Amino acid sequence: MKLEQAYRQVEARLERIDFPALHRGFHPFPFALYNGTEAFTAGGTIQRPDSFLGNTAIEYKGVLTAIWELSEEEPDIDVLTSKIVHEMLHAFQHESGEKRWADERGALAGYDYDPVCISARLGEATLTRQCLAENDPGAFSRVLGLRRSRMERDPAAYDYEARIEQIEGTAHYVELTALGQLDPGKAALRWDGALKELEEPARYFPVRAVTYLSGAVLIACIRKYTDLDTDRTADIPFAVEALEKAEPCPLPAADPRAENCLKEYREKIRTIVSRTLDKGDIVLEGDNRLAAWNVYDSVRDGRYAVLTHFIGYIEGTDLPATDEEFFSLMKIIHGDFVAEIDRDLIMKRLWRQ
Repeated sequence: MKLEQAYRQVEARLERIDFPALHRGFHPFPFALYNGTEAFTAGGTIQRPDSFLGNTAIEYKGVLTAIWELSEEEPDIDVLTSKIVHEMLHAFQHESGEKRWADERGALAGYDYDPVCISARLGEATLTRQCLAENDPGAFSRVLGLRRSRMERDPAAYDYEARIEQIEGTAHYVELTALGQLDPGKAALRWDGALKELEEPARYFPVRAVTYLSGAVLIACIRKYTDLDTDRTADIPFAVEALEKAEPCPLPAADPRAENCLKEYREKIRTIVSRTLDKGDIVLEGDNRLAAWNVYDSVRDGRYAVLTHFIGYIEGTDLPATDEEFFSLMKIIHGDFVAEIDRDLIMKRLWRQ
């Protein structure tokens, strides 16, 4: 579909959406659709700016703007509109001074997968479906109890996931609710699909994407069973705040399905690393600071990181003093890569996959 055609159809649907009903204070933001060479904005067709990377919200010409990369396939315009609303919510988070962002640098350097915690999340998913399908406060209490136990077992991992749930889970909840305003049937299918995915062990590898879903369904449960205000600006994520009075529940034994999926995932990553190193297509050598990457499915195995779609780097190891200097020095390379990195995310070598 042509960019302008899709833009105009999305624009018309956005006029039908009640933004404040999705999230208190929420309002529309400018948006842009783009492909590999060009973009379409409210001002018309332009050459694709270098800053248009991924699907997100950025500051473009001094204005917070939602951007979406349009594939060659014919999109479902209702679904596409809901995803634009998702990215607009990120713009609203920036505008509102949201501070509960996940530490992606720390996660790439040190996040690890625990089969016991993943097994607990699978149990939470089954209970969550029960919570939403029925009036069962006891099931919701068990969800919170398992979460409390996960937080006590691995505080750093839970904090990372809770912050993703805060930022992306909220945006995903808004996305599905917006879709419900446009087409309730499509939204019901998406909600059911989210609940099913949360019960699939393989969906937890990598962890980031599935956490969008767990955050959205947790908001739905919180709104059903508590008076916790998930729209307010706060210092801690709602997934932590909701546990204030929760009693820990015993964690389950590691689910063999989760252990097998984790084993397969690690083998897959190591195969990518091995194949890429054997290929020997070195893009960079020497010390360079990894500055930006696609956080959606990035993963680290030992001293190697597997990175997809693009990376941004700054020559040398010094950290720029200001954001303006940071972005002025950063260089972007498109493609899929394997990087040899240390704990400070200094790249020693970068290979193209």
